[in-house]
Amino acid sequence: MTNLTEVQNEDNREFLVGDLVVLTMDGTTDILLEVVNHMYTPKMYRVKILATGQFGPAFHTDIRHATIAEINAKRRLTATEQALGEVS
Repeated sequence: MTNLTEVQNEDNREFLVGDLVVLTMDGTTDILLEVVNHMYTPKMYRVKILATGQFGPAFHTDIRHATIAEINAKRRLTATEQALGEVS
């Protein structure tokens, strides 16, 4: 069972210009992105791929804030890599 606070936090994700984020959907690339600005709607963001400098759109539910380990690695880490990082 999900409590209301958890639902509200998930639905109200806020990203600010300059935030580093990664894509969350299965099958997406593990690139590190930077939020550039809002695009068209409050829930759509314009992001920059840090590795290439290219820009594109990202819906707020398809991204999450990058962890410190991901920022250091310059890419999204797998769940296994994240778990190993928490242990070491």
